Amino acid sequence: MKNPFICYSDEDKTEYLSPRCSLNRAVLKKLPLYGIEDEIEGMGFNEIFSTPAIVACIRRVSRRYGIDLSEEPDYRLPQILNESLESDDARYRQMAARVVKQFGNRLGLLLLALKKGERENRLARDDWDDACWEYWRSLKTVILTGGLASSMMGRHFKEDIQTIFDSAGEKPYHIMLFDNGTYIGMMGLAQKLMRNDTSSLVLDFGHTGIKRAVIKKSGGEIAEFTAQESLPSLHMKSRFDSEDEKRREAIELHRYIVNTIAASYRAADPAALDDTILISIANYTHNGLLNGERGGYAKLCAIDPDYAAVLEDDLSGELHRDIKVRLVHDSTASALYFADVDRSVCITLGTGFGVGFTDIKIQ
Repeated sequence: MKNPFICYSDEDKTEYLSPRCSLNRAVLKKLPLYGIEDEIEGMGFNEIFSTPAIVACIRRVSRRYGIDLSEEPDYRLPQILNESLESDDARYRQMAARVVKQFGNRLGLLLLALKKGERENRLARDDWDDACWEYWRSLKTVILTGGLASSMMGRHFKEDIQTIFDSAGEKPYHIMLFDNGTYIGMMGLAQKLMRNDTSSLVLDFGHTGIKRAVIKKSGGEIAEFTAQESLPSLHMKSRFDSEDEKRREAIELHRYIVNTIAASYRAADPAALDDTILISIANYTHNGLLNGERGGYAKLCAIDPDYAAVLEDDLSGELHRDIKVRLVHDSTASALYFADVDRSVCITLGTGFGVGFTDIKIQ
């Protein structure tokens, strides 16, 4: 079945993902199964399951069990939740079990809604036609990656999803977990886009952090992976009072990106690096162009929608080399790693839902 979320570019002879694949914009107008989490009916997918939603729940539930997490920053709480599932302290175990069960049920209900494609939910998603819903029904495997799918938490989610589908009498998706998803997008880029017998700088610009590594490819496989220290994502503001403010923030973000890439390149052995830099970014991309609709990186379109060309010019001047840049949507980059998994979708559980399809063909 043809994937309705994948487009083809005659200009660069490659495929790219349409922004309408986003799950964060979907609304659960009708629950596919009642009696589990009825209060989420009518909410958006990103309200139902996301890192902010889980963090808020951890803070609320932990207080009920007499656990003080007030000094812990938000970014630490998902890790604490995962560790608490096997804590020696019964309070932590009970708190973690309650939170994980709630969001495992929610994740199961969302996937069940996508599989069933009931009329009310179809009408609530006016940018999807019947082909979109039928494609989700036809999928065989859901690959869960990202921090919220790792270790014990991911295993609990998998069990809860299975239980939800069993309760509904619906044939479940095959759930595939990838525990160590920290660098999966970068490895996907290297595996599919790097030339053989080269070393390249590969980066992942997410909404909360920037991952960096030098990857060597030999004999068609990743031969060496040398990670650099991860950095925080800065200048991620996405709502502005004026176009002038938006452009000022875009320029600050651009400077940070250029400085980060240049420093990462210099920290390696520049003489040994390929001139093409591979970048996974939390934005929909097409032939170097970014999508300006939403997200922290969307404002870069205020500088130039052809952001890859801007980066190439500035980095070439900074590094005194003819630099080429490949920008790839982050969840698509992750999906490239699983290109051999038939009829599957890669869902990254992070700040929100990231979606990439493994049948995409990128040159």
